[in-house]
Amino acid sequence: MADSFQKLCEIAKPDPRSEHWAIIDPDMGKLRMIKIEDIYSQLEKLELHTGVPKQVRTHFDTTRNLFLYSWFVYRFMPVAEWHASASLELALKIKSNEKKKGLRKLIELAIENGWIKNEGVSVWKSAKQSYEQRKVMMEEFFNQIKSETTQVYNSEFDYDYIEVLKDTIPPIRNVYAHGKNFLHGGAYLQLQIVSDFINQLFED
Repeated sequence: MADSFQKLCEIAKPDPRSEHWAIIDPDMGKLRMIKIEDIYSQLEKLELHTGVPKQVRTHFDTTRNLFLYSWFVYRFMPVAEWHASASLELALKIKSNEKKKGLRKLIELAIENGWIKNEGVSVWKSAKQSYEQRKVMMEEFFNQIKSETTQVYNSEFDYDYIEVLKDTIPPIRNVYAHGKNFLHGGAYLQLQIVSDFINQLFED
């Protein structure tokens, strides 16, 4: 069974669930099955800058290693996601010097002080870029057909992702902390968000 204690002869074999994912290979231009090298390449991008305290960088590197080794033990993925939230909490406590506040209160404090902003979150920036591209395309389309139906695209992109994360990261952490048996394949997004948050906290 994939979730059982591994046999010694199988510890270097991928978890069968890890090999069920596919990506578009940029060199071949077509779909192929994912490899551990792909995961490693993505995790390399989540490096914390040298301005982040070493204690936090070490903690988050453990998070990255947990995610990397989920290739062999798929259930390390939620452990990595939980550990990422712990890395963020550690970083926030060091930044704020508030040792007793919980994760939600610490995120609120970071928002109030302007330590973290939407503009520093990769997911938000990608969403804004996509919105702006769609806006230009639709404006061109409406101009070509001489339609006045452009009001949907007249507003600026103002989605407050930071506020959403304030309300979602702590509950996700609590789900894992209280022993819930929750398994999904989207933990990388949490690691990406946490790395963006931490890097912002310790910017010059």
